[in-house]
Order: sequence, then C-alpha cells, then structure tokens
Amino acid sequence: MEPSSERAPKDADYVAQSRWRNQPEKSNLRRSKDRSQSIMNEKKYLADFSLALINRTGAYYISRDVIDSFDRYFHQCRYWRLHFDRPPEGIFRKILGRLMLKEIHSLAKTEAFLWPDTYQKGRLPTVFFDPLYVLRASLHREDIILCHDVGPISHTELFDPKTCNNYKAAYEKIKKVKPGVVFVSESSKLEFQKYYGEDFRFLHAIPLYARLSARKGITSPIDGVTPPFFLTVAALEPRKNYLRVMEAYAQTGLHAKGIKYVFCGPRGYEANKILAAAAATPGVVALAYVSEPQLRWLYAKASGFVLPSLLEGFGVPALEAADAGLIPLVSKGGAQEEAIGGFGVLVDPMSVESIASGLTTLVSIKDDDRKVLIANAREHAKSLTLDRFLRGWERILKDNGPYPPPLPAPIVVLRQRQQIPELT
Repeated sequence: MEPSSERAPKDADYVAQSRWRNQPEKSNLRRSKDRSQSIMNEKKYLADFSLALINRTGAYYISRDVIDSFDRYFHQCRYWRLHFDRPPEGIFRKILGRLMLKEIHSLAKTEAFLWPDTYQKGRLPTVFFDPLYVLRASLHREDIILCHDVGPISHTELFDPKTCNNYKAAYEKIKKVKPGVVFVSESSKLEFQKYYGEDFRFLHAIPLYARLSARKGITSPIDGVTPPFFLTVAALEPRKNYLRVMEAYAQTGLHAKGIKYVFCGPRGYEANKILAAAAATPGVVALAYVSEPQLRWLYAKASGFVLPSLLEGFGVPALEAADAGLIPLVSKGGAQEEAIGGFGVLVDPMSVESIASGLTTLVSIKDDDRKVLIANAREHAKSLTLDRFLRGWERILKDNGPYPPPLPAPIVVLRQRQQIPELT
C-alpha cells in the first residue's frame, strides 16, 4: 500500500541512512568492475526503490535492508526515473516524490512514457519493492514484486479513492504478466490469492523480523511523557484503528488512575481526524515521528503495546514490542496474530468494548502470567530474525524461480497453552 510521505526528523533520518553512508562512494559501474569472476556470474537485478521517495515507515527499512545486504545482486537502483547509488534525501527527495506521485496519478492507465529500465544497454530483471510502481514501468515475467498487503483492494474504506484505483490497476497488470511475488506473511499471501489466484511464476512468503535496534542502544526520554502509559507505534491513518482505541481508552477510566495512552508515527491519510480525537480525549498524548533512542525509551517504559489494526501485512511494531518485553494487544486472526505467535491479548478490532476489555487486561494481568507470556513472546520473536529473512531473500535472488521451503517455520504455540483469554 502507498504509505505516508511524512519525513522523519534529522536524527531518525540519520539512523535510517547510516548503513548507506558507511558504504564507499562508488558508482554502480565501478562496483561491477570490482567483482570477482564468480560474483560477476551471479544474477543481476535492477532494484526499483521508488518507494524511498515517499516512505520512511516499515516498508522503507525492510526494502533498504534487502538492497543493502545484497549489493552483489542489485546492479542498479532506480528512484522514479532516475538512478542513484543511494536514496535521495532532504527537499530533493520530497520534490522527486511529489512529481512521481503526480505522474502515477495522471498516467496510471497508459503505457506511454514508461520509466527507463536501465542506464546501460539491455534489461535487467527488476525487483519492485512495492506493487504500485509497476504502473509506470515495464513489467516482465522474470521480475519480482514485494507485496506487504492488498489493503487498497480488500479494505477500500481505509484508503482514499485515488490510491485504491492506482493499486487496483497495478495488481491487474501483475495478474496479467504473472511475475514472481514475495509476501511479508502467510496471511498476506492468502489474502492476495483470494483476489488473484495462484497462477504466478512463484508466490513465496518470507516473514519479517524484529529489529535489534528497537531494544538495543542508547535511550532518550521524551519531555512530557511519564509512566505509566500504553504505547502505539504506527502511522496515523484509519487502518491503525486509533479512533476506536481512544474511545475504548476513555471507556475504561484508566486516565483517572494515572495511566496515559501515548502514540507516535508519521502523518498519513486522515491524520487530522486522529489528532483532533487525541486532543479531545483526556490522557492521550500524540507525539510526532520519534528518533530511535526515543523509541527505545518508549518501549522500555510502556506498560503495554496497543495496536488492534484493521489491516496489517505483518505487524513488525507488535513483534518488536514483544521482543522488548511488552505484552501486545492486537487484532485476533490474520497477520498480527501470526506476527506475535498468538502471545498477547487478542481482541476484535471492530468492537470498542473488546478493545476496552483488552486494555483492562493489560493492567490487571498477574505478574506470573505476565512473565510467562512475555517469555513466550520473546522466544517467538527470536525465531523471526533479520538473518532468517535475508536467507529467504537470497534463495530467491540466487535462482529467481520456485524453490522448496528453505527455512524452518517460526515458533508458534497453540492458543490453549497461553494464559490470556481471547477477548470478543
């Protein structure tokens, strides 16, 4: 889905870019000449990283980790119509992003004036790190698409009509060409198959991972925020279900007991409605996009993590919260429950009463039960590592074709072994 275009502050932006900045200043041509003969014989790809022009949420970090880790495979990187060795930054990035979106909105239904495949002779197989960008590029069966979710198709009420129409056109193009498609969860893969079937070159799910940076490193307190509080880390948009969470929080009366509700994330579609509700709800603290040290401090000080989303491709923030020692409150069924292995408080995201009951459970759970649940959640998180994620991607990039399941399934324990009842 098309994410928020809000830019992180400079300190968070530096963290996001540090791995790129530590790389030597080389052109793509020079890097290719420096390869050994064996590496030169490996497959080469064009990485379409156009989403980096408008995105600084999870999709950006995931894509960046793949490109950064497999430099030997990605011979070139494309950002809209341009090729760079690293993502553009600052006002230049914003200008490019706005021009790109304007082109996509205006020319989504035409194949005229497509983006250049390469600055050298010959076409490389392309890895698109978001389905949207196939609209303005040539798409071939040998290409690979990374799909986070099919929200603009399955949950049209959560997105603006223009976004829904663009993604619908993109998925129809993908269905016609039948390239390889990679998903961030089995749930997302199954949802995709409901709409577009299984007749593709391959369909593979590679579950995401908990970032170590979410719990390891320096911390930085945030002025005006003091424990105890519940925490949500997510873009400010309808699918994150903020309005129901705030209504549920108000119903519980937890504000009168000194427990606040804190959330942070980039501004997205209809963010103004969320911020207005926050201003009108006592005990709610709305933060801007926070730095990594501030985010680690929030995870360390929170009393529980709350994100009963209406739509998720996987649910990395909930997994990171569990890895940091927080019990997550998430939606039952689907990608979020898959992400945390069921180790949390599961609620009906459409029911304010169910969410309110879950918030009360986060406060009242006994210490022994809390320790068991957190231990199980952390054990599950350990099975979903960056190394595991990258090994899955390497098998795809190495062969660019179907392969048997290469990695062991993540740890999932049946729900009856848990101590927290499912809330309806």
